[in-house]
Amino acid sequence: MLANETIRVLYIDDDAEDYQMIRDMFVAMPQGRYTLEWVADYDDALGMMQKLEHDVYIVDYVLGEKNGLSLIENSFPKGCQVPVILLTARGRRDVDQQAMALGVTEYIDKADIRLPILERTLRYAIHNKRIESELRASEALFRSLVESAVDYIHLLDSSGIILRTNQAAISKSGYAQDELVGQPFTRFLPDASSLKIDEMLKTLVAQGSIRNEIEFVHRDSSRRTMECSWSTVDDAGRQRILVIQRDVTERKLNELKLMESLEREKELNALKSRFVSMASHELRNPLTTIQTNIYMLKNYQSKMDASAITQKLDKVEAMVHHMEALLNDVLSISRIQTGKVQFNPTLMQFDLYLQDLVEEFRGNAGKSHTLEFQNTVDKLEMPLDYHLMRQIISNLLDNAIKYSPAGSTITVKLERKDKDVVTTITDHGIGIPDEAQTTVFDPFERAGNVGSISGSGLGLSIVKQAVEMHGGSITFNSKVGEGTTFVLTLHQS
Repeated sequence: MLANETIRVLYIDDDAEDYQMIRDMFVAMPQGRYTLEWVADYDDALGMMQKLEHDVYIVDYVLGEKNGLSLIENSFPKGCQVPVILLTARGRRDVDQQAMALGVTEYIDKADIRLPILERTLRYAIHNKRIESELRASEALFRSLVESAVDYIHLLDSSGIILRTNQAAISKSGYAQDELVGQPFTRFLPDASSLKIDEMLKTLVAQGSIRNEIEFVHRDSSRRTMECSWSTVDDAGRQRILVIQRDVTERKLNELKLMESLEREKELNALKSRFVSMASHELRNPLTTIQTNIYMLKNYQSKMDASAITQKLDKVEAMVHHMEALLNDVLSISRIQTGKVQFNPTLMQFDLYLQDLVEEFRGNAGKSHTLEFQNTVDKLEMPLDYHLMRQIISNLLDNAIKYSPAGSTITVKLERKDKDVVTTITDHGIGIPDEAQTTVFDPFERAGNVGSISGSGLGLSIVKQAVEMHGGSITFNSKVGEGTTFVLTLHQS
């Protein structure tokens, strides 16, 4: 109410003489400031008070067989929203305490009423109730903002116990309110985050506010990544901790996907670069050889004998086979990576299959290398993909022959270890440098010590992926200048 407004006062008392005393005091107050109405009957007073047509209510405690506290409680069941002054009897502390519980603004011992006291009590009652109303409205606005917020908001005590929480935290976390309130905040954090809280609270007390990221465990045991803002607040002289949590789980997942996408793009660009480098070397040299020999045949065939002509044609044919093998490797790795290669295992006797392959390569290697086959198992039947397994063994034997000196021995050993079937292929060649061992199975990767030895850098990549399609593994041990041992492990079901 404004300062120049007339304040309507309703006085409830069944004693006419007391009313006349109060009326005289009002007459002595500044004119126009107050208007006074009187009602003596309890029921009449109840009806008038419930209408809330007055600005201030002065209620006597003694109202015949009933009392003023009962009248106030029945008139304002949700508490006094307007200034109410209770007139009490001297020494009735119990009445004063009940009045406070009902929200009575002021109370006066009836025997002590004097004009200055009454006027001051009216002013204080109106002022205090206005402040109370403003605080209540402010609190309602703040609570509305908190409850409508999409962020989780918690109020903790100084030891980290949750005192209050908002609707977003309840509805999104899946916990009931009584499952959150009264519990340590750390109960809803995974162990890794819980261990950091004590140190974090010390920092918070020292700095007043901090921001960090933690995981918050929902009722369904799912973990959500939370961006947290922590601050200390004063609550009637007690230090509290306000925690505002924003769920950034989806944002983090999107960031991770973006990083993975960028990393894949980076790897793809590197792969393209290695492919161009390989293709420019492995295709240009054969094409140069083919071009040179065709030129010689076109221009000088009449001066060559049959042996020289055959030699030139053999070189062309060899280079065509080389490029065909290169293109087949590129197509193989592409088809495997895109899932276009079908895994079709059939039951086969692996020891005989491996022995036949070694014999085939022994014939192709001729006198340049010695191939030994050591077999400690007999009639080993396994479900294997015939064509993929041929690619695996052929690439490993090709590399062993290609990267080891003429006259050296290559050993293929087949044995069973527990439930695994282990095939090792050992050469005594140039070995793989340490710096190349982490990328040896990557497409188009070649070690720096291969020199002029031709190769696409695809063989071992094909081997690894074909082995994994069999549910097996491929590892190796290598030392530069001493040789390499590849270990193929297959699980025998």
